[in-house]
Amino acid sequence: MLRRKAAEKLDAAAAALHKVGGKAGTAVANAALAPLRNQIDLGCTNCTRGKCKKH
Repeated sequence: MLRRKAAEKLDAAAAALHKVGGKAGTAVANAALAPLRNQIDLGCTNCTRGKCKKH
């Protein structure tokens, strides 16, 4: 449960950075959030909700 909520928060933060900063926001999200997100063994939570724009 905790992993899913953490994954959702990281995915939401990455989406917000992309929305606000475009390519620069995506680069920041990849650099800052990707290492944390990779430690969580869950798929993209936005995909399961049908809101992912990357996959």
